[in-house]
Amino acid sequence: MRHALALGFGSLVVSLAGAATPLAGQGPAAPTESESVSHGADAAIALRLGTLGVGLELGKQLLDHLSIRVGANVGSYNKEGKEQSDITYDVHLRLKAAELLADLAPGRRGNFHFTLGLLTNPVTIKANGRPTASGTFAINDHTYTSAQVGTLSADGKFPSVSPYLGLGFGTPARKGGRVKFLFDLGTSIGKPKLSLSATGAQSNPTLQADLNAQRDKTQKDLDKVKVYPVLSLGLAFHF
Repeated sequence: MRHALALGFGSLVVSLAGAATPLAGQGPAAPTESESVSHGADAAIALRLGTLGVGLELGKQLLDHLSIRVGANVGSYNKEGKEQSDITYDVHLRLKAAELLADLAPGRRGNFHFTLGLLTNPVTIKANGRPTASGTFAINDHTYTSAQVGTLSADGKFPSVSPYLGLGFGTPARKGGRVKFLFDLGTSIGKPKLSLSATGAQSNPTLQADLNAQRDKTQKDLDKVKVYPVLSLGLAFHF
């Protein structure tokens, strides 16, 4: 009887050991291909060139569908002989803008995105009036000599901070290589405001009144510009 029990017990142990062997051999499940991919820090530094000038930008992926960007842009542009409301100007545009933007991607960690955020004054306009060949200025339909006017200056700028709306390609989400092409198209919403002055107006109330009227006339033309267009291309370096 004891011998039979021992044989039965031994058979049971062998059976259990045999059943456990394949379970032990399986071990933990192997990670899928998507789980084995490392996304790094999902952060990027980018260089951009566009209507805001030359820009440097930092970006970070926060969620699968959301990333943020901060950046700064600088540049300049000169235009001689630009006519505006019967006065010819030599124009200097100074580009200097900071940005705080959020990208919303329809796809998970997608490349295409919609953008909303804030943009500081994208461009400051400084212009000097140029007299006609006869040495006169036509200000509010009245003629003044260069000696009467002195230096005629116009200044304009967009609001200090404006909402930004746009779309584009390229986010801080790291997928594939470390370098990514960037494209953005959007608008900074806001109208430019103009000021007009002349050194000769300090002692000439009539000239000052005409300058004010001329400014209002030119401002009406500028009020047609309700947005500042933003177009930029760039390269992002991911880490």
